[in-house]
Amino acid sequence: MSSVWLAVIYIGGWILSMRIFGYFWKNRKLAINDAEPWFGEHVSRNQYIALLQQTEPEATDNQLMAALLRRAMEDVTRVLSMREDKAVLANLVKQGTVGDDIWTQFTLSERELDAEVRALIEEAETFKDGWSQTILQTASEMVQHEKTKKLQKELAEKKEEELRKQALRDQRKEELKAVKEKKKATATAAN
Repeated sequence: MSSVWLAVIYIGGWILSMRIFGYFWKNRKLAINDAEPWFGEHVSRNQYIALLQQTEPEATDNQLMAALLRRAMEDVTRVLSMREDKAVLANLVKQGTVGDDIWTQFTLSERELDAEVRALIEEAETFKDGWSQTILQTASEMVQHEKTKKLQKELAEKKEEELRKQALRDQRKEELKAVKEKKKATATAAN
């Protein structure tokens, strides 16, 4: 009789522990699904969709193509960012520094980005035959051009700042030189 009770308690303990595990596992999965997206809002896509839906006045093809190209530029930037992040994140997951939930979130974002790029390519084909094959290359070149312009602007600002600092240093040297000469003149006049 006691061996039957022992078996019932043993099986009941296993069932109870599995239900507790299932409860926490389910909550963990829900937390992963509620996680924030890897990237923020896709503003250029929303602008493109708003232009498509605009009725008064209707958007011109040139406006739509420009908006689609801006959308492609944003997608290229995101793809490049994901490529950089993927190797680092994989290494962190491998080391156990970050959890699998972040890796899952990253792979979901990667799939969403792939779907976005496919949708972009399909949209590009509706404007011009063959544009789908070159839009990403064009967008990539434009992104690189913007990065170069930004870098040149930063370098020019740094150079301007350095020239301004040098001018201040030269001015201080001149003031110190004038003060020293004044002291010398005062000292020789006193003798």
